[in-house]
Amino acid sequence: MKIDRMLEIIIYLVNHDNVSARYLAERFGVSVRTIQRDIVSISSIGIPVYAAGGKYGGYSILPTYKMKNLNIREDEQQMIRKALESLATSYTSDTLDGLIEKYNAIVEKEGGQKVFWDFGVSRENKKVQDSNRLLEKAIHNKNVVSFSYQKADGTQSQQSVEPLAIHYKWYAWYLFAYSKKRQAYRTYKIARMRDITIEERKAVRDHGDIRERMKESEKEYYRTCIAIEIHFHEKEADLMEEFFPDCAVERLPDGQCRTFIYVPPGERLWKALLLSFGDRVRVVGPEEYKADLILTAQKFLSNYDI
Repeated sequence: MKIDRMLEIIIYLVNHDNVSARYLAERFGVSVRTIQRDIVSISSIGIPVYAAGGKYGGYSILPTYKMKNLNIREDEQQMIRKALESLATSYTSDTLDGLIEKYNAIVEKEGGQKVFWDFGVSRENKKVQDSNRLLEKAIHNKNVVSFSYQKADGTQSQQSVEPLAIHYKWYAWYLFAYSKKRQAYRTYKIARMRDITIEERKAVRDHGDIRERMKESEKEYYRTCIAIEIHFHEKEADLMEEFFPDCAVERLPDGQCRTFIYVPPGERLWKALLLSFGDRVRVVGPEEYKADLILTAQKFLSNYDI
């Protein structure tokens, strides 16, 4: 896309002087004339690009305008790294490498810390990557999408929605969308979506600020959740906070800790996470959820001669 290319040209010129139009054309796979038009567009938005003539001439940005890494604090660099980590689980290596190259181009010149990561283990499977790309296209073009969806309890349904945003939370990627049938906003786990089809129909509803709609939807979601009280030893507090980052941990007088995790009806992932702690955690209530966890553990053990 033109905007993406212009952003990359700006970042490249910030870190290099006297870059020829021919070199930029080869780098970005376009014609020299296209680069010249891009430079005009970049200049028109207030970025002072100038051209030097001669054998070693080319495009540069005024030195007084160039970004300094001193403006990016260490804590801000950490936030950028975390954001790239999240993206890395879903996007192909070429896309991620491009993002990291842009980040490194900004910070390296002024002595900032470069980024070197290997996300081979954490990356989502190809299906989720392909689904994300398809949904991004639908969001960009404002097309309705249809798909088959499987809920946590195993039930399946056909959905037709207006896709609004893809976001990463709870160690997975989700689609935030508007369901015309239900006249409400819904969140779908992308790994549970099958047979995604981009329809010719366009989304015509004005949703306003999508971030605000997402916040409102999340508040509504938590109102439907059940609070499960968990007790555990204080040495497990860090791991519990990692697994359940939105749940406050309370220290108890006897060296124990407790937290409340909030799960929607029918969700099963919480049981897998808690069972992974073995005897280091204990469900206190509600009783039906405590009994459900015990039954799940008993069924699992019934597969073995114990």
